[in-house]
Amino acid sequence: MDVNEVLKKYSRKIEEDMSNFNRTNISNESISNDYSKFKKDMMPELSRYEKWARSLGGFIKIKISSKDEIKMQRQLNIAHLNLAPSEVVGLALMSWLGLFFFGVVLSVAIWYFQGGPGVGEFPLLLLSLIIMTSFFLFYYFYSMPSRLGTKWRLKASSQMVPAILYTVIYMKHTSNLERAMSFVAQHADAPLALDLRKVLWDVETGRYSSVKDSLDAYLDFWKDTNIEFVESFHLIESSLYEP
Repeated sequence: MDVNEVLKKYSRKIEEDMSNFNRTNISNESISNDYSKFKKDMMPELSRYEKWARSLGGFIKIKISSKDEIKMQRQLNIAHLNLAPSEVVGLALMSWLGLFFFGVVLSVAIWYFQGGPGVGEFPLLLLSLIIMTSFFLFYYFYSMPSRLGTKWRLKASSQMVPAILYTVIYMKHTSNLERAMSFVAQHADAPLALDLRKVLWDVETGRYSSVKDSLDAYLDFWKDTNIEFVESFHLIESSLYEP
């Protein structure tokens, strides 16, 4: 199919959705106010990790290098985790220390109940396995933001074509980027729908002054991995300024 055939095939269904959307007259505020609940419902794995990092990672304050902090903060932003890099490192360190000391106590207890010095052999193999597991646990929690970010990108990538299609067809009907983002945020699938709600949320909370600025900031995340998606939205934005 060429572009015109694709647009013709999907236009009728999308225009029906547009009619319902325009009749309900849903504002950006009603969409963005549900952002936190929507995120919790659609991505419970992120919410659980955030709770662990805030509760356990907040016990000790870890200062990391500025280079590592910038890198991890970018990973947290991509994964949509509302955490500080120090909380991630704190959770990883607490999990390592907790399992390490548990292994030491368990090994000593086994050794003691076997008869102590001169009777039972100290369970070095068990202690070694627990120590190795504790290092693995440290790496697992430390690298969690990177894995969640990659998982998010892969899921969102599969919904980019429908999102572009919805945006183009809506703006053929109503040349308004803000309304188009509201429409697509409601009809796209998660997690891309959550990204677009975040675009609206950042405008509502005053982080950006307009939907265009918020959308451009979001598109920066895709420059290295999906430049076609970025260029598509830039072309859509540029259509607003064409006669």
